[in-house]
Amino acid sequence: MNTNTFPPTLLILGTDMAGKDHCANVVADAAQAAGIALQRRRGALSARPNQQRSSEDKGIIRLWLEWAFLVTLPLHCRLLPLLTTLLILRDVRRFRRPDQASVLVVSHTAIRLLAFALGHLFFRVEDIHLPALTVRALQAITATGTRTVVLDIDHAVRAQRLAQRGDRGTVDYFDRYMGKDPQRSERIEEFLVWIGTTYLGAVRVENNNLSDAELLAAMGLLRN
Repeated sequence: MNTNTFPPTLLILGTDMAGKDHCANVVADAAQAAGIALQRRRGALSARPNQQRSSEDKGIIRLWLEWAFLVTLPLHCRLLPLLTTLLILRDVRRFRRPDQASVLVVSHTAIRLLAFALGHLFFRVEDIHLPALTVRALQAITATGTRTVVLDIDHAVRAQRLAQRGDRGTVDYFDRYMGKDPQRSERIEEFLVWIGTTYLGAVRVENNNLSDAELLAAMGLLRN
């Protein structure tokens, strides 16, 4: 990896247990070894710097919010596409790159929730018609020069990682929700991959236990 192959901003998308944190750790460690200044953020382009290397250690308030969101999902699911669109637009407006450093964004909560909602409102990608405002919001991300990577995994890998989290005692409500219904979780993931590749120009990476070198190569970060 060198400064010519690393983008000004790299966004890593993926569903629960897709390996976003591991992917970000591999990128961050390789960037540090190559002498590339990197600021890490979590959940949004405009988020504050966050050097946390794992999202598994969640506090009680965050876990309660996850539970409340899922319990009340039938009440607000149809509103989520509009809400997430507004959050994306707000995020882009607030986004500023630091001087002399690239930005690594681990996940994007609004985009993930958009795919999550679509996975409950539609059964096929062909049935989805995103509102013009949502399309403009997603295109606004690409206009910032952000390069996006979207991770895709087999459900068997998701189930394996869920079991490993269970052994560590770090399973959260979203983890259980995604692991409970394979068809639903695969549909949500398919829609997230579709959003990324169609509207963000994302590179799709099959992250089924890739080695670090394979992961960097699949993201296009090891070109000479």
